[in-house]
Amino acid sequence: MIDAELLKKFPKLTPAIIREYLGYVAFRRQLQKDFPGVEFEEKYPENWLRAFVVSGKSYFDRDILSARRSELDAFQPFKTFHDGEAKFFYQRIPGRRYVIGADTASGLTINDRETDNCAAYALDLETGEQVAGLCSNIRPEDFAFDLADMGRYYNDAPILVERNADGGTTILTLAGDCRYSGVMTSKEWSKRDRDTVVEVEGFHTNIRTRPIALNLLNRFIKETPNLIWDKSFIDEALVFVRGKTGKPAATPGAHDDRVMAMAIAHAGRAMLLNYWPLVGSEKYVSADRM
Repeated sequence: MIDAELLKKFPKLTPAIIREYLGYVAFRRQLQKDFPGVEFEEKYPENWLRAFVVSGKSYFDRDILSARRSELDAFQPFKTFHDGEAKFFYQRIPGRRYVIGADTASGLTINDRETDNCAAYALDLETGEQVAGLCSNIRPEDFAFDLADMGRYYNDAPILVERNADGGTTILTLAGDCRYSGVMTSKEWSKRDRDTVVEVEGFHTNIRTRPIALNLLNRFIKETPNLIWDKSFIDEALVFVRGKTGKPAATPGAHDDRVMAMAIAHAGRAMLLNYWPLVGSEKYVSADRM
């Protein structure tokens, strides 16, 4: 029976429309019984995001991410800047320690309209909780100034910048023009002497370090999704899949800048908490593939 109160509240919902909708719901429920679990999602994705997700094997747990995405529908950051490009989810706490991870754009073409973005996340060092996020299509030099502003607000937080490609420009601008003293270094084996460990500014993402950073993020999502506050990050994580080669990456045409910034932030957190491994010559793989 159609609720008369519902019709009064929403006069445009005619009985015919409601019956059609209820028929669609019943149809999908029957399909879920006929095609349980993942098979149903593959055959009948409920929206465009699900359609992207099922085009490859999802790297992160999509059920956890989808549930958290729904919980955040009504959540609003305490402050936003630049038309939402910068989001501060929580105010800083005096004396609290934070860490920032940054992924600098390389000018790569994502689709016929867009190139990759510069992205960064600030995390609570102790818990890993997201406290702020930044994502924008800007020059590496301008990105450095935004990072410096974010870092200074969060108690002069250490900043770990991916130094691949244009990341070096961001690092130089941070240390030079921005006079930011908290640019993080990472330890590596010397290329000249394999028995010597050297410290270099920034984070080199390669076939050995990338899986470790992503695995840290994967574990964080599985164990503490309640500490994620950026819906845009979740949207990117949902389309972060294993392609035909098995390498985790964004579905073709989608972004993964926020995902990589979060992974780098967790790598920086691991370094500051002294559980980031000194990566040797062996090729690391994430734990879910062992």
